[in-house]
Amino acid sequence: MQRLWGRKISDLACGEFLQVLEWVAKKKNKQVIFIDQWYPSSKTCNHCGHVLQKLDVNTREWRCPSCQNVNDRDENTAKNNLLVFLGGASTVKLGDVRQARPAIAV
Repeated sequence: MQRLWGRKISDLACGEFLQVLEWVAKKKNKQVIFIDQWYPSSKTCNHCGHVLQKLDVNTREWRCPSCQNVNDRDENTAKNNLLVFLGGASTVKLGDVRQARPAIAV
């Protein structure tokens, strides 16, 4: 981002950055989808949907007690987030996923 916008990006607060992101999305007829920060994407098995009660931060891989699949923490999170985006869960208010809101020009 800094390569594209230079010093401007480091001057923006997070909220302002999200406003700019929504503005650009609206300009390009795209939609910004937010996943709640407490959505357990790293603790949810992307194969069977089992959610672990506890997962330490230093645990990089874990075996699902339900389907015995070995999950890499980062890959599992990415796959779960992709399922949310592609599955449309954000637009129908399923689970811990916030509803997508259309970008608003400021």
